[in-house]
Amino acid sequence: MRALSPTHLKLGQRIKELRRGLDITQEELAFKVEIDRSYMGFLERGERNPTLSTLVRLARALRVSLRELVE
Repeated sequence: MRALSPTHLKLGQRIKELRRGLDITQEELAFKVEIDRSYMGFLERGERNPTLSTLVRLARALRVSLRELVE
């Protein structure tokens, strides 16, 4: 499966960057966000379109504002 768009790919890369900065696994982040680990992988590869509520939970789990997550 390919990234949905360059924007989705950039968001996925940002999620991965922030997650690695916290030194946590995809599985740990997925647990905090209350999503499946495989879905987290799809998000990091830009293959899925997260809902606003998922983005808000991701931002909280990654300890950044929603704005910082999507910049």
